[in-house]
Amino acid sequence: MSASVILALLGHLWRQHRRPLLVMAAGVLLFEFLITRLAPAPDEVSWLSGLAALAPPQLVALAGGDVAFTSPGGVIALGYTHPFFLLLLGVWAVRVPSSALAGEIGRGTMDLLAGRPVTRSQLVISTFVGFALGLTLIVFAAWTATAIGLSLRPLGVTGGRFVGVGAMAWLLFASFGAVSVLISATAREAGHAIAWISGVIATSFVLEYLARVWKPVAGLGPLSPFAYYRPQQIVTGGVAASDVTRLAALMVVAIVAATLVFRRRDL
Repeated sequence: MSASVILALLGHLWRQHRRPLLVMAAGVLLFEFLITRLAPAPDEVSWLSGLAALAPPQLVALAGGDVAFTSPGGVIALGYTHPFFLLLLGVWAVRVPSSALAGEIGRGTMDLLAGRPVTRSQLVISTFVGFALGLTLIVFAAWTATAIGLSLRPLGVTGGRFVGVGAMAWLLFASFGAVSVLISATAREAGHAIAWISGVIATSFVLEYLARVWKPVAGLGPLSPFAYYRPQQIVTGGVAASDVTRLAALMVVAIVAATLVFRRRDL
């Protein structure tokens, strides 16, 4: 696989998506830094734990369980499960794959790309690599803000404790991005791909939440990739190897499937 071809395709993606990417990175940076300023000090956690005890169980479950309110680290980890953070990563996982494959077909520009010395496999791989690099920038911006905030305010926890959280956030949405590439590889228009990709991510989020609060569907929780992303538990106990394995397997299978499908489809 020619590195020059991949770099040229990555440059094409950069020109298309650089502005929203930088805005998203700046947004999560400011948000996660703000979380470190609002988090309670170690001697202030007790009142927050008491408040959580009075909250509806459904709300506590949405926040990640009681552990989210028992330490400053748990509270800061809420910033990595907050809808704002997840939404921005989800938007990036929808935007790039849908634009790069299905979008190029819908705009009629795929014929120009296909007419160059570029294989379909290279188109798929460059799409995922471009998405993954942008995702890395967004997640790194979030972790950097957390690390800086914790270095400026003594809360009994360091930015190093959140390296695993950032890594798992990246892996979670890298797996969603791989699924998005697969969906985009089968679609003929960006709008169709966007609808399906958004539906998959939203359904996964709702399914994992319902599995936590509603016993009749608890057994369906493992079907959602969100079930393997647990920031509060990562801060206190580290990353579970089984969670990494499941998300990485989903990512690899989706990319392989996308490559096979795109090779055989009619453009």
